[in-house]
Amino acid sequence: MKPQQMLARLALAVIAVVVLSACGRKPVIGLLLPSTGTAASYGAAMKEGIDMAIDEATAAGTLPTGIQFVWADSGSDPDQAVRELRRLADAGARLVIVGTTSDEAKALLPVLEETNTLALSPSASAPSLTKDSRLFFRVFASDELEGRRAGRFLREDQDRSSALIFAEDSEQARGIEPPFRQVFEQAMGGQVVGKVSLTDSDWTQQAADLMAAHNPESAYIIGYAEHSLEVLRLLRGKQFDGTICLTSAFYSGEIIEQYPDLVEGVFFPQPAFDMQDERDLVQNFVTGFRSKYGHDPDIYAAHAYDAAKVALLVVSEASPYETSELRKGLQFSIGEFPGVTGIIKFNDFGDVHHNPIMFTIRDGEVLNYERYVKEQKALIRDRIRRLFNKR
Repeated sequence: MKPQQMLARLALAVIAVVVLSACGRKPVIGLLLPSTGTAASYGAAMKEGIDMAIDEATAAGTLPTGIQFVWADSGSDPDQAVRELRRLADAGARLVIVGTTSDEAKALLPVLEETNTLALSPSASAPSLTKDSRLFFRVFASDELEGRRAGRFLREDQDRSSALIFAEDSEQARGIEPPFRQVFEQAMGGQVVGKVSLTDSDWTQQAADLMAAHNPESAYIIGYAEHSLEVLRLLRGKQFDGTICLTSAFYSGEIIEQYPDLVEGVFFPQPAFDMQDERDLVQNFVTGFRSKYGHDPDIYAAHAYDAAKVALLVVSEASPYETSELRKGLQFSIGEFPGVTGIIKFNDFGDVHHNPIMFTIRDGEVLNYERYVKEQKALIRDRIRRLFNKR
């Protein structure tokens, strides 16, 4: 046999081995959550949602054959998240559920390209993430939608003509503030009287000065739980009587239970999860979650549950288990997936379009604001009817 022929046959044999190895590769799903650090409460909720989805698939016998789950802790830190993502990719994960903050997610984008790994996020919301990487998908609504909804709510629903913004120095805040201002100020004629940067050492004095000078009718707090609670303490201490609106990032079940007086009466847009949704899919999830964990699911548990269900479906249909096949599955194969957070269908960028719903906290309960208003109006009408019937 000529040397050229021998080399050609050897090359074909190597290719065949590689193809067979790829076809036989056991699927690995990476699970990268903030189990420690400032975002740990969000990570704990997401882990509950993911575990529930896995348990349901196990009970139903629908888990992909030989699937492995590899967990990692981002530590609520972008650098640690990068290290852990590389470890998960080395362990064979081609799809990682990335339950991180937007700052962590942004740091992960170059590593996704470097390792050719897909990320599916139940929490990161900065608008640029999906536009900057073809490998980043999310079931959580973009901050653009949330900022617009908050602006319209304060100006139109609450008839507030002025607002004071409190904002962290974060990807989330940079994604939310511009669309909020665009709606509240430019489109609807409201006035933002100032912005307090929560990373400044003298932010409390800044807030006191702006409140004294302008007496704003509303406050918009753009931050995660820790900073949001600090602002609420300040506002309550100053007997602020305007409308207080926060972002969905402040809310977790823990916050409501631990700080009932601070959060009473606040409003926030929440991406498309309503425990009072009457669909069987939602009520079965809520009932099952309460039975399993002894408390209600929050938006992070619900979005993580949906992310895990989508991931399991895509992995079960990917043949071979490769990034390109998984990406096709996310982009095209899932169709309109019925999630507890709404229909999940990714656009060309990897985003879902779930319009945020306004919620309020009353007597320790998280209530759909629009439904709450309708119920209160119905009660008022009923009282008026009874009053006239007595005459």
